[in-house]
Amino acid sequence: MFMRISKTAFVLLAAISWGIAPAAADLQSGIEAYSAGDVTAATQAWAEGGDAGDATSAFLAAKMYEGNNGAPANPYKAVKYMTLAAEGNHVQAQVELGDYYRTGKPDADIKSNVDEALRWYEKAALNQHAEAQMKIGEMHYNGEGAERNRFEGIRWYELAAEKYYTPALIFLSGIYWDGDPLPQDKAKAYSFLLLARQGATDDTRAGVDALMGQREKQMSRAQMDAGIRLAEAFRLEHTKR
Repeated sequence: MFMRISKTAFVLLAAISWGIAPAAADLQSGIEAYSAGDVTAATQAWAEGGDAGDATSAFLAAKMYEGNNGAPANPYKAVKYMTLAAEGNHVQAQVELGDYYRTGKPDADIKSNVDEALRWYEKAALNQHAEAQMKIGEMHYNGEGAERNRFEGIRWYELAAEKYYTPALIFLSGIYWDGDPLPQDKAKAYSFLLLARQGATDDTRAGVDALMGQREKQMSRAQMDAGIRLAEAFRLEHTKR
């Protein structure tokens, strides 16, 4: 389901969050047009910038061609520009291109190809992208594109968790709460929930709080205190990025 992105957030998402310098004139022209509410001119400017080799422009063009923020959808162009951005080392584009291949994109004649998905996730993961690391973990854990190896999957989840990526922290909490495949450790499970709450957004915090409340009813005070200590030790070892 499409989620509308605010104008400011949409531009900053591509131009700042992944550390790619916004240098191309077409990128700036697109930003000005988008800020003025002219999505057609913005899309055209970013497409021209992407064609000229600017990865950020290409990523923004891809997002517009996905049908975001009032722009008409064009799945084939979305794939074209997402690929250009990913090939230009735009890390978020590498993750999203991986998503295209993981699930397939029938409206652009892209069939599911888990090997290609994994290749793009790995490129992003090398740039320390937490979501990419977690998705590699999912694939190993579930046996997508490789022989199932839950422990290798957990290793990748742990790398994402070190960046306070909430979904990875919640997953690890569940692993230690259920005791499968790792030994049950309610204190450690609780510590990951505490860390997940620290990194949660306004959209996810309520869900984390609800899960924490459910589990606290099944824990002793000593287990919760131990979890608090483990969470603090984790924070000392992994400075929040």
